[in-house]
Amino acid sequence: MDGKIIPSLPGYLALETGELFCIPHQKPMPHGGVRTYGNTKTKGQWTGTRYIIRTNGRTLKVARLICEALHGQPQKGQVCMHLDENSKNNKPDNLAWGTQKENLNAPGFLIAF
Repeated sequence: MDGKIIPSLPGYLALETGELFCIPHQKPMPHGGVRTYGNTKTKGQWTGTRYIIRTNGRTLKVARLICEALHGQPQKGQVCMHLDENSKNNKPDNLAWGTQKENLNAPGFLIAF
């Protein structure tokens, strides 16, 4: 699978399609043997406002993971912005790091309020 490893979630790859890919891995079973997990693509779970995934007891935003893998780590105080303001579009060319002020001053956000 062609993608980039997500630094804060090394068991996943960020794909150019805006999806995540769980890298295949094995875990021991309670009575012996091993089971293979992963090897799946996902957009995440839609919450009504964004896509998220739940893994290892954490809830993570898919857009932020993709932006981190394909645009580098954010600087302090930066948020992941959707350039077309469509939170269902998590393709890398639609994501960028920016400040919360830049995100709140997006044209679509200003019209909504």
